[in-house]
Amino acid sequence: MSRSEATDLQSNLADVRFCAFALSDCVVHLPLHSAKYLRAVHRTALELAVPNLFGFEIGGYWLTPDQINPLRKLPECYPANEIDSVRDAIEAFLLAQTAKLGWIEAR
Repeated sequence: MSRSEATDLQSNLADVRFCAFALSDCVVHLPLHSAKYLRAVHRTALELAVPNLFGFEIGGYWLTPDQINPLRKLPECYPANEIDSVRDAIEAFLLAQTAKLGWIEAR
């Protein structure tokens, strides 16, 4: 690779954006008080996910930033004393789903 090609690659890095990730089986580590909300978080993520976003050849259920934002609003559907636990479950779920990507920040 020539020096000019390496420079071109570096300038293209700024144009890379997160598009989506496929939901997959994973181990979710979360506080015990949030564990009972994980099923609702997973079910909601599946409902929001786009099936076969990149075609049938790739398949899967994909979450994009447009679906992650409504998922993060799920705690608003719970009583005030449960909001923090639901929020913890959502962030732990997203972190587990994207652990190998290393892009998502907990809120």
